[in-house]
Amino acid sequence: MRYIIYARKSSESEDRQSLSIQSQIIEMEEIAKREKLDVVKVFQEAKSAKAPGRPVFAEMMKYIEQGKAEGILCWKIDRLARNPVDEGAIKWLLQNNTIKRIKTFDRDYNPEDNVVIASIEFSIANQYVRDLSNNVKRGLAAKVRRGEYPGNHVLGYTIDPKTKFLKIDPKIAPYIREAFQLYATKRWSIRKISDKLYEDGFRSVRGKKVNHARLQRILSNPLYCGLFEWNGEVHKGVHTPLVSKSLFEEARKSLAPASQQLTRADDHFFLFRGLALCGECGLKITAETSKGHTYYRCTKSRGTKACSQPYLREEILTEKIEEELKKIQFDDEVLELIVDAAKEKYLHLEEHESTSKEEVKKLLSEVAIRKDSLIEKYIDNSIPKSIYEKKLSEITKEESTLEERLTGRAKKSESVLADLDQIIHFVKSAHDIFQNADPHLRREVAGLISSNFAIQDRNIAYFNLNEPFSWLQEDVESVTAKMGTFEPPLGVSTKTKTAPFGTACTEWRTGRDSNPRPLA
Repeated sequence: MRYIIYARKSSESEDRQSLSIQSQIIEMEEIAKREKLDVVKVFQEAKSAKAPGRPVFAEMMKYIEQGKAEGILCWKIDRLARNPVDEGAIKWLLQNNTIKRIKTFDRDYNPEDNVVIASIEFSIANQYVRDLSNNVKRGLAAKVRRGEYPGNHVLGYTIDPKTKFLKIDPKIAPYIREAFQLYATKRWSIRKISDKLYEDGFRSVRGKKVNHARLQRILSNPLYCGLFEWNGEVHKGVHTPLVSKSLFEEARKSLAPASQQLTRADDHFFLFRGLALCGECGLKITAETSKGHTYYRCTKSRGTKACSQPYLREEILTEKIEEELKKIQFDDEVLELIVDAAKEKYLHLEEHESTSKEEVKKLLSEVAIRKDSLIEKYIDNSIPKSIYEKKLSEITKEESTLEERLTGRAKKSESVLADLDQIIHFVKSAHDIFQNADPHLRREVAGLISSNFAIQDRNIAYFNLNEPFSWLQEDVESVTAKMGTFEPPLGVSTKTKTAPFGTACTEWRTGRDSNPRPLA
């Protein structure tokens, strides 16, 4: 009688399968040698038997059906089948005498044997797989309830070998944060972010540039802000977030189809495109190159008769912006008065901040009660699963937002004065940075200071400052007016008055502020 050897291991990882499969083959060869069995072929594969579709198993069955072998040597019967389909195929060939013998390390299966024994052993193997699947699902569900992410490796995190929790990867995390920060500005495309991160040293596992699809999945994955989705539900994770929820939401808004100017391929880099408006008709200023120079002009999408504005060369526009930046190099004495006033106001606001924290804690308690009530209703079958999942996701997001507000207030209270110092330092050096920077950094400085300025008659019609620089400008105006000076002159602004970063008022009144303005 001719025999074949069949060896199988469930894991498809080569480094884990080799020893097990090889040991099975060695054991079967020793049995064949001891009993003088004729082995004509060896079949081996690393494939789970819980479902039909094993290619090597199918090849073995065809080999036997062609009459090239009549017996099978395998370590245990469950190596052949763990599902009813493959089990039925083996039992059928055994019963019609196509397979005359199946020999394992501890027993034989012959056509004349009671099929009940083989059926029981096959059923035990099949039930083992089903129980294992249920145990795995139950274990994953328990991890989810504890807030542990049950998925695979996530870029930016590693698995702690002791706790099995996600922990931040210090090498990759800075690149992930930078991607969120750049994309949330709505001035960087995914393609350009990918290029920039590659230049900075961000690489895939294979050492290549992280592709656009992978980067888009990163920017839309709530895991990076402390949440994760599992089976259609949103859960709060115990891992440390890489970015704040507010920053994640800003980046996710930018992923909306309406804002996908970000996927357009740009062959040219234009320094100020997208930052300026036409002072005559209010349309966007675009850019083009001609004879080695870059020119900015109105898009004139309403027709040439509606706008008469000429072209403006980039070199001239750069000089005009430099002049505007010079105007915000405020007097040091005035800036010192602003900082002193902000520090005094900060002491008054600390009490208000503590009250706000108590309000947020109260809201968190209410959310926890609603969450427990929802779970109880679901357990009692009072609401369908679809409504439960939807409401649970909403409550989880609300809870995460409140917790971020609570921690954010604490961090904000600790760093508000330091932020003011940084803003003032940047304002004082913005002109010099802009003048000496490379084109990309120059655009960043211009966009940071003002993303709303107009060009008219080859001049800057107005140069509105972004927050918090507009607040600082208003405070300077207030202080210089009280001092009876107005040096240096400030830029023209058509922007309506907004709440300043920190009050510059040097006169304090009891009770409610006569001009209440929150800290940024």
